[in-house]
Amino acid sequence: MHVWFLHKRLITTTISESKNSPSIIDTHTAHLIQEELFETLWADTRTRIRAQEGIHELTVNKHLKDVQQITFQHCMHYDHAFTFEDPLKRREELALAVWTHVCMRNEETYNDFLNRMALYLEWQYQNIMVDLPENYFWEGRVDWGDVPNFSQMKDNDGNLLAEVELTDEDKENILPEGWFTNLTESGDMYYWNSETMESQWEKPTF
Repeated sequence: MHVWFLHKRLITTTISESKNSPSIIDTHTAHLIQEELFETLWADTRTRIRAQEGIHELTVNKHLKDVQQITFQHCMHYDHAFTFEDPLKRREELALAVWTHVCMRNEETYNDFLNRMALYLEWQYQNIMVDLPENYFWEGRVDWGDVPNFSQMKDNDGNLLAEVELTDEDKENILPEGWFTNLTESGDMYYWNSETMESQWEKPTF
C-alpha cells in the first residue's frame, strides 16, 4: 500500500515533466528511482519468503512471482478506485480493495474496519500526492503520519467490540523501545536498534 503511494508520486513527476512543469528531479531519474523502489520491495519479499517454515530454496522464485502478481493486482485496484470523482463511490471502491487484497475476502471482516482503512487511504493520498513538499520527497523525508485508530470498533450490527487484551505470547514478543526485528537475505531474524544502529542475534531485554 505504502509503496503504491510512492509509486504514484514518482509517476506524477513524470507527468508534470511532460507538461513542461519543471521538477527538482527529471523524468529519467524518477523512472530509475521507481525501478529501484520495486527492486528493493522484491528483495525484501524474497527475504520474507525464505523466512517462512517449509519453503525450499528452489521454490522461492515461484513464490515471488505469485506475490508479484497479487501485488500488481492490489495496486491496480487502488488505481481504479482513485478514478472515481464521486467521494462516496471512491471510498466504497477503496473499502472493496482492502477487503479483496488485504482481508482476502474474509466474510467476517467488519465494515467499520474497512471504512477506517478507506479513510486512511484517502488521507494518505492527500498527504503524499498533495501536501508533501517536493524537496522533502526527493530527500526521502516522508512523514507517513499516524496509523489508523482502531479503538472503539463496532461489529456489523453496530455493537461496540470488546478491547483485545494481549496474550502472554504477545507480551513475550514486545521489545524495548528503539528495538525492531529484521531479516537477513537468507531469512534469519535478528534484532536492530534504530537509535544506536546496533544489531544482535539475541533478543534484547528490558
